Amino acid sequence: MSLPTRLPDYTLRRSARRRTIEIQVRPDSVRVLAPTRVSRASIDRMVAEKTEWINTRQQALRQRVPMMSAPVPLDQGSDLLWLGERLSLEVIANQPTTHVSRCGDRLQLALSSRIRKARADAISEQLEGWYRAQAFDYFQARVRFWCVHTRLSPSEVRVRSYRRKWGCCTSRGVVSFNWLLIMAPVHIIDYVIVHELSHLLHMNHSAAFWSTVAKYYPDYREAKAWLNNQRDLHWPPRQLSGE
Repeated sequence: MSLPTRLPDYTLRRSARRRTIEIQVRPDSVRVLAPTRVSRASIDRMVAEKTEWINTRQQALRQRVPMMSAPVPLDQGSDLLWLGERLSLEVIANQPTTHVSRCGDRLQLALSSRIRKARADAISEQLEGWYRAQAFDYFQARVRFWCVHTRLSPSEVRVRSYRRKWGCCTSRGVVSFNWLLIMAPVHIIDYVIVHELSHLLHMNHSAAFWSTVAKYYPDYREAKAWLNNQRDLHWPPRQLSGE
């Protein structure tokens, strides 16, 4: 069989434990899981044979994804998420210094009179920096908590920007988390932490991996479904969905 002139773009992940090739289709990406022994040519041939199915599946998935509202410029009274809670933004202009602080159900942003950027850009930049810093401190603390309970310790904890994933664990034992998770409820963050720590034992999503996750986080299915269906963890923020 001759290959089509252009194969669907896909990412490849190999595993010595895997016995079969699996094609995972998402609205905007395709991932292939394959045994280490299978050649790239054989994988390309299988993807080629499944091209029509992949395109049909992606089209169906895209139609199921609800339309998202456009990002909302941040300013006085904007709604923000913090550990699953809704906070109202309070902007205080012409201050001696720029800083962010939480006061009850409000997130206060003091803007220095020396800032010369456009107001909307300055607000977004300062808030993102604060969120990232808070995410790093919070995730470090929660990882330490779960290390005690799981007896699994990463070599390093990082906070990163990811477009399509919430966490990552490398073969060197480095675990990374999407800083946007700081907007999610605590129990969702805990699930992602347990998920990534479990990869320290199983660098795959095998039955043994999910068994390890379930051992420390029995409600992982509910948390996983929440992450798959949420639409509020974005930056710049979009109009938040209803209660």
